[in-house]
Amino acid sequence: MMKPGFEKLPLGQPLPPGFPAPFLFADGLSSVDTLLTNIQAAQGLLKVAVDNARAQEKHVQQERKEMKMELYREREMREGLERQLTSELHSRATMQKRLKKEKKAKRKLQEALEFESKRREQVEQALKQAGTPESLRISLNEAVIPEIEPEHNGNQQENSTVQENRPYTKPSIMY
Repeated sequence: MMKPGFEKLPLGQPLPPGFPAPFLFADGLSSVDTLLTNIQAAQGLLKVAVDNARAQEKHVQQERKEMKMELYREREMREGLERQLTSELHSRATMQKRLKKEKKAKRKLQEALEFESKRREQVEQALKQAGTPESLRISLNEAVIPEIEPEHNGNQQENSTVQENRPYTKPSIMY
């Protein structure tokens, strides 16, 4: 009374790959009993498959959590580096401004030094050329005073108020 799909396998014959456990076809059991036994075996296999799927899902969720944490750490690190870069760029800009100001001040000092050197040179030449104190005074007035006047003309407006309140005194020259 067996149906053609439920034929017995000879004992010792290997099962095809993919079958986790052999189906039971015991002698003397009815096909319904055999069918119930096979259903129970399939249920056991399904339970194992469900457990494996749950374990795999937990593993996937754990990996997701780890990847999210890694992404969060990398984002925090990137933002920290961006803040540091912004700070460094700001410092660089500040230092460039300072450098520019210092170069300008250096250039002005250099120009003032050159002016003073020329003036000193002229005074020394006037001293060498002068023989008497009177000729020295005349030489110095001709050499030094005309060059000083343009320098004071720029500040004339600032100094005009101060000079109006003070009487004029002739500058003294030391020998």
